[in-house]
Amino acid sequence: MQGWIDLFRGLGESLLTVLRAEVATLQEDLSRSGRIAGGALALLGVALILLFWILGLVIFTAVVVLAIWLPLWGASLVVLGLFLVAAGLLGWMGTNRLKQVENPVDTFRRRVDDHLDWWQNTLLRETRPVDVAPVSRDLYDDVEEDMP
Repeated sequence: MQGWIDLFRGLGESLLTVLRAEVATLQEDLSRSGRIAGGALALLGVALILLFWILGLVIFTAVVVLAIWLPLWGASLVVLGLFLVAAGLLGWMGTNRLKQVENPVDTFRRRVDDHLDWWQNTLLRETRPVDVAPVSRDLYDDVEEDMP
């Protein structure tokens, strides 16, 4: 009977070890996702700041075009084009970074499912001889002779 108790105790300890490892991995995933999300939000913030200046340049360009002074509005259109390209590039990079962030709950669920699948399909299917002392020697004599 002591063999079964040790077996179940070891199973419980293994389950606690797996759960502790999963919690540590979840913490790492949360910090990694936070760093990625923070970087993406910073890029999107810079893009919004550039959009503010783009609006100012659009207004400036409209005023200059109405004044019909070609060299001034031509220069402002070049600057406007550069700002638009920079804002578009930063916005595209920020949205791509946000797409990389994985939901930590889904990650935890997937890992727990993988562990449960491993427990069911690998560990519980293995047939290992259990070292348990028999109750009556005469009932199990045939079994002991067959064991290596």
